[in-house]
Amino acid sequence: AEERPAPGEPLSGPEETGIAGPDVSIPFAEESPENQCAVLAEQLHGFFSYLDTREYMESFNLQEPSQQYFISLADRLLDNPPVVSRESDDLYTILKNMAHFFRVIGKDNILLIKTILDRERDKIEDVAGEIYLWSTREDCEQELFTFSPDLGRMYEYAGFFLNTMGGRSYLFRRDSRSRLVINYYSVLLVDLANEKGINRHGLDITQVIPQLVEEIESSNQLIYKENYLDRLSALLEKYQK
Repeated sequence: AEERPAPGEPLSGPEETGIAGPDVSIPFAEESPENQCAVLAEQLHGFFSYLDTREYMESFNLQEPSQQYFISLADRLLDNPPVVSRESDDLYTILKNMAHFFRVIGKDNILLIKTILDRERDKIEDVAGEIYLWSTREDCEQELFTFSPDLGRMYEYAGFFLNTMGGRSYLFRRDSRSRLVINYYSVLLVDLANEKGINRHGLDITQVIPQLVEEIESSNQLIYKENYLDRLSALLEKYQK
C-alpha cells in the first residue's frame, strides 16, 4: 500500500506528497491550492455525511445535518474562549476553566462528542489531520465545507490544553488517543502562532514537546505514531537553534 504522509503536514512545496484521509493519497505538489482545498472539503464533508448514517447518532436528535451542527458548536466554542494566562490567580478562574466545555456547550454535547470519539476511534486521527490542514490554510473556501476558524482563536484553545489546569484535567479524563492527538495539534498550532507572531501568551512548547514525545513513544493506540514523532523531532531541532 502507498504510504500516507503525516497528518498535519503542509500541502505545498517540493517534498510534500499528500494528506492523510480515509481514501486520499495523491501527489499534492502537482495540485493547485484550489484542488487541495476541494479534496479536504470532500473528505471532511464525507466524514460528517457518514456520521449522519450511523444509528447511534439518532438518539441525539440533532435536528440538522451533523456537519452544520458541529460547525455551529465549534463557532460557539471559538466565540467563548477559556482563560489561558494567569489561570491560577484565583480559584474561581480555575473552576471556571475546569467546567469550560460544560458551560459553553452543555453536558449533552459533551456526551455526543465523547460517543463519537469512542465509536469512530479508527477515523479520529485522519479527521483531526484534515481539520488542522483545513483550518490553518488561508485560501480554503468551499461551499461543501464552510468552517473557517481564525488562527488566533484556535491558538487560545491550544494554550488551554497545553498550559492550564483546566485544559490538562479535561484531557486526562479522555482516552489516550484523543489526548495525544489534541496535544499534538495544539503544539503545531502554537508553533504556527510563533511563525505568525501571534503567540500573545508567550507559550513555550520547548518544555511540552519532550514529554509529548515520550507519551507518544509509549502509546500503542496511534495509527500515525511515527509521523507524529518525526514532526515533533523536527520541532525540537527547530527550537534548539
